[in-house]
Amino acid sequence: MFCSVCGKRLEIDSNFCSRCGAAIAPPSVYGRYDSTMLLRSREHRMVAGICGGLALHYGWDLSLVRLVLVLIVLFTGVGAVAYLIAWIVIPQEPYALPVSTRVNS
Repeated sequence: MFCSVCGKRLEIDSNFCSRCGAAIAPPSVYGRYDSTMLLRSREHRMVAGICGGLALHYGWDLSLVRLVLVLIVLFTGVGAVAYLIAWIVIPQEPYALPVSTRVNS
């Protein structure tokens, strides 16, 4: 890993560059996906991960999100169509790779 400001080689657990003092952003777990993106959850899913993704993204309770979805589907029918559209539109969360603790010298 290298500093994006001065190019100095950094330790894997560095928070700041020792040469220029620039803050070092931790490597993204999501790769090309930003951690603020709404993604379908792989871990908290029953069907497609829509409720799990919404709950994780907005910090809501997962059971409450599922209950609200069921109530919307039962009383309006629009929820089923919205769920299907969300299934198609919202990208699935990528697999998280384990973080390497090996230091390259």
